[in-house]
Amino acid sequence: MWRKFNGKRLRGNLYLWHIALIMVFCAIVYYLPVIAGALGWSAHNALAAFHNFYGIDLYVIMFFAPVVYAAYVLGTKWALIVAFISTLVILPYAILIDTYPNVFFKPAAFAIILSAVGAVVAMLQKSDEQRYRSMKELECLYDIGKAAEESDSVEKFLSSVSGLIPQAMERPRVTGVRIMLRDRVFLSPDFTESPRKVSEDIVVGGEAIGSLEICSARNSNYLEEQNHLPKTLAERIGGAVRELELEQSLKAYYEQLEEMVEKRTRDLEQVQEKLIRSERLAAVGELASGVGHELRNPLNVIRNCVYLLKMKLSEEKDEEALSTLQIMDKQVDISNRIVTDLLDFTRIKAPSMTTVDLNGLVRESLSWVTVPENARVHADLDSSSPRVRVDSEQVGRAFANIISNAAQAMNGKGELNISSGIEDGSVWVKFADNGCGIPEENLEKIFEPLFTTKAKGIGLGLAITKRLVEQNNGTITVDSKVKQGTTFTVSLPYKKGKEA
Repeated sequence: MWRKFNGKRLRGNLYLWHIALIMVFCAIVYYLPVIAGALGWSAHNALAAFHNFYGIDLYVIMFFAPVVYAAYVLGTKWALIVAFISTLVILPYAILIDTYPNVFFKPAAFAIILSAVGAVVAMLQKSDEQRYRSMKELECLYDIGKAAEESDSVEKFLSSVSGLIPQAMERPRVTGVRIMLRDRVFLSPDFTESPRKVSEDIVVGGEAIGSLEICSARNSNYLEEQNHLPKTLAERIGGAVRELELEQSLKAYYEQLEEMVEKRTRDLEQVQEKLIRSERLAAVGELASGVGHELRNPLNVIRNCVYLLKMKLSEEKDEEALSTLQIMDKQVDISNRIVTDLLDFTRIKAPSMTTVDLNGLVRESLSWVTVPENARVHADLDSSSPRVRVDSEQVGRAFANIISNAAQAMNGKGELNISSGIEDGSVWVKFADNGCGIPEENLEKIFEPLFTTKAKGIGLGLAITKRLVEQNNGTITVDSKVKQGTTFTVSLPYKKGKEA
């Protein structure tokens, strides 16, 4: 603090030394004719002529220099003091040497003129400083508005503003800014706490939510001279904070509204999907009840006829006819399975729960499916033989459907890996094949009734499988990649210990 005070005194003393040197130079030049006469210089008369050059004392004009300099650097008071000293300097010449009748008239008139010039220069300099200060303040307010437009949050805005405000002050290097807003503090770079400060409340919506403090590290009165600026800045900051908070509230409301619309849209889509699924189920039910029994009787008649024809033609050993009858018999089986699927889908009965060995159920399901000769099945089942409480017939049919689909996907050759394990209170069974895979766009549709990409079948196998698993308190998921294979995972509640 003492160093800063001494610095200010030294700077003021330096200005006074400058003024004193200029005054000494002007005095020497003013009295140069007198000095030349005393030294016997021949140029004495020529130099003296400039004291009355067509009625004008040209030497005295030089004294405008120290007066103007004092007015510019120190203000009106020092300009008047220097003007008075200049008058005292020229007064001996006017009394002793000048031939003008009224010896005090010229010095007095000169003093008045010097004082007037000094005062005018001082006022012009102060006006120029004020204009420059106003430009800086306006530029600061503009920068604050620009920062508000570019900021997407109140924190970012106030961080920018704390660095902008010092630039609008008379001495930005020693000015610090602290903005406090709702328990948050924002400081200007190199902020230093100081008792010399001005403070204004930041008001938003009629409520003071914080304050703006402008501190000075020097003992100067420039903060008091710019006392209007903190209030203006606080008002501008309060308005910008209100705008940003409103924008953030509107943005949050828009985002919430978008989420609500998206959620409602998803809900409507789900309702629509359920409605379509219900309509499909209703159509399947009507088809199953109206056509299932009507088709089964003719199919049984055809099968009986094929059987009789095979017995008759086997005696005659007509191989071509027997091959044709074999094809007809297989087609009858396919038709029977379709009818069975239709009927099963609409009349799945409630499960009859019993505790069974999951590994044994998987092996039994394997025996129900005819696996192509070139397809390999590997079973890596949990060695602890986990037990589950399910309807063994329904879950076995679900496993058989998955294995049958895997055999079809492998197109007669490939590898099917079946594994099981226990995790998070559930028993899982995975059926992983390396068949053709399922396109990503079809993964969400494969469990829907009547959806199929196969040349044969009507798309009820996986729909029935899903219903059977879910009726036994289980879940089924699928993961597939085209040309790499498909993995179905069935999870069922695990029963352990005596509970099993």
